[in-house]
Amino acid sequence: MDPLLYNYFIDNSSSNSTALKILCLLHELRIIQRKQLVSMFAIDNTAAERTIEDNLKLLKDKELITCLKKGNNAYYFLTQAGHSSIGGYYTLPKVPEYNLQHHLQINDYLIKMLKLAGGHPNLKWVLTERRQVFETKDLANNRNRKKYFVADFIFRFRNKEKAEVNWSFEIELTMKTRRRYREGIFPKYVAELKKYKYARLIYVTPSPLIKEELDRFKYFFIKKEGKEHQELFDRLHIFTADEFEEQIKKLLKEDKFINWSEAE
Repeated sequence: MDPLLYNYFIDNSSSNSTALKILCLLHELRIIQRKQLVSMFAIDNTAAERTIEDNLKLLKDKELITCLKKGNNAYYFLTQAGHSSIGGYYTLPKVPEYNLQHHLQINDYLIKMLKLAGGHPNLKWVLTERRQVFETKDLANNRNRKKYFVADFIFRFRNKEKAEVNWSFEIELTMKTRRRYREGIFPKYVAELKKYKYARLIYVTPSPLIKEELDRFKYFFIKKEGKEHQELFDRLHIFTADEFEEQIKKLLKEDKFINWSEAE
């Protein structure tokens, strides 16, 4: 979980480290299901389920977090007091449960990736959507209010020359308009893959129809860019939910840019 919380100082030996990690995770991810929190802490065995439960109750009693309950599921998010307690620098969501299913799916795939790649020796850190927006805003003209186009999350590795290698992930649950794919989304990522020869874009979708549409646009841009850019599209991946883990394991094993050691 450390690559996800790289931009926070947390003393793991302190008695409140679990509570602080929960607050920071909610700051990064906006909203988290209880079982997802348990899975996060299980990745590196930093807290048992009972410890997490006790800390959730403590934080809730102190009104630093609150939760939304639907059936047997509980979804936690920061209160204003919780946001202030960690010096929160992202905007506090007014409606944290907005687009709930998408955020939960992002969390699920983020957990899968942390399990698969969190221990990779050349993983630098993980950038959430909120972190990317924050960094983009920091470089932008604050007077120009606009919607920022960022990945759902990025796993940032380093190559042997210490250059950064971004694996950008998009969790596609709903189909965008064809105009948006053709004129906005795909041109942006194609330009990024051209600029950074180590980068990858990884789409994952549970829908066969959405995958078919994404494959269609990939083929459209392959024809548009020409054969000389075929290698670029070898780094643009579109996976079904069922094949995601198997394909990611293969990429993690075979990618020549992230698999190196100082001894080589």
